[in-house]
Amino acid sequence: MTGEEHPPTATPAARSLPLPVLLTPGTDWRAEWCAACKAWSRLTGSILLLTPDGVATVGAWAWCEFCDDPADEEGRARG
Repeated sequence: MTGEEHPPTATPAARSLPLPVLLTPGTDWRAEWCAACKAWSRLTGSILLLTPDGVATVGAWAWCEFCDDPADEEGRARG
């Protein structure tokens, strides 16, 4: 052979396309009593993990609209 020889190229592995997953926000939250501010202002819900094997519940989240308000950080620091 007179020209440059190139090794055969391997074809790349087939990539799987992303699957559309319908997530409906707001289906697993509830209002609860916040013991810190003594009001029904605490929201809780589940944290879900989406994997190729399916969906799993990995934890819970909680947030109080009064205790966890980032706009009120200055007021809380003053006491």
